[in-house]
Amino acid sequence: MRKPRTRKRLWAALLAVLCLFSLTGCDTLFTGDAEALMRPPRPTGDKAGIHELLEKAAGENFTFKYPASGDYRSAIIMYDLTGDGAEEAVALYQSANASTGVNIMFIQKQGGVWGSMGSFLTTATQVDKVMFGDVNSDGLPEVVVGWGSSQSGTSNISVYSQSGGKMTETVLDQGYSQLLVMDFDGDGCEEIFTASVTVGEQPGMARLFRLRNGAIEIVGSCPIDSAVTSIVNEVGGLLSANQTGVMLDGSKTANTFVTEVIYWDKEMEALVSPFYDPLTQTVEATSRSLNVASKDINGDKIIELPMVNLLPGAPAQNAPDTSYITDWHRYDTETNTLVRVMSMVTNSSDNYWFLIPDMWKNQITTEQDVSTRSLVFRRWISQEETNLAEGRLGERLLEIRAFTVKQWDAAQEEGYFKILDSNNLVYAGKILSPESELAMTENDVKNSFKLITQE
Repeated sequence: MRKPRTRKRLWAALLAVLCLFSLTGCDTLFTGDAEALMRPPRPTGDKAGIHELLEKAAGENFTFKYPASGDYRSAIIMYDLTGDGAEEAVALYQSANASTGVNIMFIQKQGGVWGSMGSFLTTATQVDKVMFGDVNSDGLPEVVVGWGSSQSGTSNISVYSQSGGKMTETVLDQGYSQLLVMDFDGDGCEEIFTASVTVGEQPGMARLFRLRNGAIEIVGSCPIDSAVTSIVNEVGGLLSANQTGVMLDGSKTANTFVTEVIYWDKEMEALVSPFYDPLTQTVEATSRSLNVASKDINGDKIIELPMVNLLPGAPAQNAPDTSYITDWHRYDTETNTLVRVMSMVTNSSDNYWFLIPDMWKNQITTEQDVSTRSLVFRRWISQEETNLAEGRLGERLLEIRAFTVKQWDAAQEEGYFKILDSNNLVYAGKILSPESELAMTENDVKNSFKLITQE
């Protein structure tokens, strides 16, 4: 008869413990407010003064707000805004008694005491991104914040500048799909880059802005693909050894993706998109059917873009990613051409990619068996070689297979060699036609194999 009462006491004790450990009170456990649950423990030591200052301004139960994207994801970001070598704090929060609006406070330590350099209230419900850069050419970094609203889907930008220990706000009434702060024109100072997709009668556009004499001015603009409905990835940096720019990966339909290259042309003194066709208002040169993101794929500090093509003999419908070859290219601004850097086949189900050697280019296709976790590379004999209406499969060249640790002992007896092991899996290879002119060595296979998680 005592068991139900004992069970109730256990539940009551558990609830009391959870309430004690909750940073925002018992009710937070049931609100589904993820940001409230992510509130860090109350700081001690030197940083305790920041927390105390926020409590005085916002109330004891204020909520931290976290940037959704970008390099800075903390609700309190430490950064040297004054150039004196000491870091100031940028705090993002919502007051305890506020139902909407995000506050941003800039906090500086002077004489051992943390004090406010300025606090600003926005109408935004969330923070998209926080970036830093000298966008007004005063030698000190500005804080560029992209504010986003989860309810309306809109966004705008604020630029916060420091002078004499006080912060001022300049609002850029400019919606965006992607936001970046980077030195585009090579003058040693950063510009604000925005890209927006076509909405109704408003065409898709990329723009460059800077701050001069307390006002936002536009540096340049160029149209982007009018058929892109969303920008799924952006990456800024070197396009070539001497040219910075940005690559935008956009989605047109469920199965059509495109990369746009955008940079500042110093001779033309204009922002340009070299693959944009003004007649069709689209970009076709970099179109592909798989959502593969542009990146520095080979670690040379230069951004490459992917060109994806179906391998010969592969089914045109519902083909796995192993049936495609991805050719990575860099953009050569001097010749206005794409230069191939490397080619690979990706096996996302087993989490690796394989570098295709130049001797295999246009010479191979693949066969995947998901049940045995194996991928076989085969020679493809083209119709020109066979004088037939279509090509055909040739010899099996290489098999790559993922084994469990328990399976590996038996696999060695079958002629497999270890490539590497990771997470209780052994990735192994087998040279299937060692006499073929397209045969790779074991060492070449190991050097061509890379786990996706190692990128």
